[in-house]
Amino acid sequence: MNRCLFSPHLLIRKNEMHSTNDFALELIKTQKPSAGTVVLTLSQTKGRGQRANIWESEEGKNLTISIILTPEFLPIPHQFQISMVISLGVYDYLSGYLKNVSIKWPNDIYVGNEKIAGILIEHSIMGSALSHSICGLGLNINQLEFVSDAPNPTSLAICTNKEYNLDEELTKLLTCIENRYFQLVDQKSDLLEKDYLKSMYWMNEKHRFSDENGTFEGQIVGITEYGQLRIKANSIERIYNFKEVSFIH
Repeated sequence: MNRCLFSPHLLIRKNEMHSTNDFALELIKTQKPSAGTVVLTLSQTKGRGQRANIWESEEGKNLTISIILTPEFLPIPHQFQISMVISLGVYDYLSGYLKNVSIKWPNDIYVGNEKIAGILIEHSIMGSALSHSICGLGLNINQLEFVSDAPNPTSLAICTNKEYNLDEELTKLLTCIENRYFQLVDQKSDLLEKDYLKSMYWMNEKHRFSDENGTFEGQIVGITEYGQLRIKANSIERIYNFKEVSFIH
């Protein structure tokens, strides 16, 4: 059966807005947007990243979008599977152009040691399940210069020395995300987790990390069923929630 999550009539395009996630949230509060609704802007003036960071994006150069999903079939404890869907979709898209793409836990997208995309997912809960997921994504496509103090940004154009048509790249990106979402709908979460682990940044490598007790050396060995990070240090496995551990080098 041919299934489609995204379609052109579900694309909301604005020249400028503060935040695509905030706009999507207001849609959910005031209307009943269909699953697969995509909010896109050419200029996001107050884009939000993880850890309360600001996402830098030059006007008209990149893809700054929010996707509205309605994963009502997904229990709240398994909400990290939405993060896997989006990050793997971006990973699949970029892997069509680049080598050395990886997912830095929980859902930053890297090329080598440089960040090319950031994802911010916000859930709405109804009862014991998710009612809506707003999946914000900033993907650097054509930007060549970055002026913020972000330590390691890059873009598709920098990596390939080419310029891209944003509409064409959006279609390709959404197709990749759609394929991953239907894996989740079809209860193939084991496949999603397997692919996520294969694509993880620093997976099974020795590196330095930092937590509330200071810095330590360890290696990422996987994630829990709830999406927590598993790091093995001195033969002891440590489990971390988001914001509880930092990557050092």
